[in-house]
Amino acid sequence: MAQKHSLTFYLVLLHLIIMPLVPLKVYLGPIPVSAEVVLIPLLTVVAAYELKTKRITLNSDLSMKTFMALFGLFFIIQVISLTQAESLFPGIKEIIRYVSYVVLFYIVTKVSFSRNEFKTMGITLASVLAVIGVWGILSYAFQWNLNTAGLYALEEAHGRVMSTMVNPNYWAGFINFILPILLLIAVAYFKDRKMQLAFFALFAVYVINQIFTYTRSAWMIMAMAILFTSLLVPKRFYKKLFTIHMIIATIILGVIVYNLPDVQDRTKSAIYVVQSLIPSSEAPVEGEPGDEETEEEKRQKSYGDKTAVSRVTLWKTGYFMYRDYPILGVGIGNYDVRYKEYVTRYPSLDFGHDQYSVHNSYLKVASETGTIGLLSFLAIYIYYYIFIGKQFIRNREDLLKKLLLVGLFVGSGTFAGQNLANNLIFIPQVNVLFWLISGLIFNYVHRKRDLA
Repeated sequence: MAQKHSLTFYLVLLHLIIMPLVPLKVYLGPIPVSAEVVLIPLLTVVAAYELKTKRITLNSDLSMKTFMALFGLFFIIQVISLTQAESLFPGIKEIIRYVSYVVLFYIVTKVSFSRNEFKTMGITLASVLAVIGVWGILSYAFQWNLNTAGLYALEEAHGRVMSTMVNPNYWAGFINFILPILLLIAVAYFKDRKMQLAFFALFAVYVINQIFTYTRSAWMIMAMAILFTSLLVPKRFYKKLFTIHMIIATIILGVIVYNLPDVQDRTKSAIYVVQSLIPSSEAPVEGEPGDEETEEEKRQKSYGDKTAVSRVTLWKTGYFMYRDYPILGVGIGNYDVRYKEYVTRYPSLDFGHDQYSVHNSYLKVASETGTIGLLSFLAIYIYYYIFIGKQFIRNREDLLKKLLLVGLFVGSGTFAGQNLANNLIFIPQVNVLFWLISGLIFNYVHRKRDLA
């Protein structure tokens, strides 16, 4: 007789399908309604009922106490920071959203799923990733729903791809989160050549999508992530990579990427951005032969300088708020509320908008919840990496679990890195996927090998 699956399992499966595919958000008055607003409460109620009726069980030997203590600490600090808030409603929305992430993460990490259920979830996620990855390429080829913001440095590109997400930067952040796992599974896990090439093709689709986002910081992080990933599993990775079919596939991908529109110019511009953010101790030397910049170099440097200046200016706005309210911040969710006040007080910060993102999740947390909020927030992610390390030590002999943990370690590192230049942690669609996939991997790697 076929095993009957719990409704909790089907709802987790629905999260894996709906969250990447449906970015739609509508408002009922001031209340936002989107996929996670419906799915997470539904999953919470169903999981609680099925746990009470013993339809599902929890992994009793997988302790979440430290995670929950750290989550709880930051929750308390968020609530206390509301005493500083000019507007309570944005703060309450932010807190509710945060609690929903915690509940989702707890459920998908603790509920005991069977081997076949994990297999179904893995196949489902891979299929959905293929759909949204191919959709991203098609949207570029046929110029569907492209983002035209930030195209001043592009001459050939139609626009910036965001696939099923609402912004190219969000799509770029998700790509870099998932890319190391795809690379390791493709190269180091499969023995069958067809499966290996199929997953490498999926990896290639995501690399091309990353190029089409034209997010320069994401390009640099992607390159570092691929290098770092290959160094963490060197023996098996390179043994599998240096086979005829994989060498050919890698060369083909490299040629395609090199010849994509604006790749060479945009890469130069990205390098200028990075260089402009790094203080130099060398004094410029004038008048030496060969020092003249070409027009192209001047153009790319101008674009790089423009991006660097705009980012630094936004970061200064967040820093000034934190500087003025270093203990509890301006109140959770109140950065946007106070933005106009600060750019009016400091005209050099003004971009001509009543609201503008700080483009740095950590500065957002610091400005809204102060020093104690930032420290407690960072503690969550520090323990997240400690937890990965503990699971890696425990599962180093299991190839698939080892590869998933290494991929998650690098991918979550890229996610943390991109939050230095974006607010990805505060984007519901991206952040739900981060905690959903992380929780399922933690759950899977902890399960006993002989679990049916």
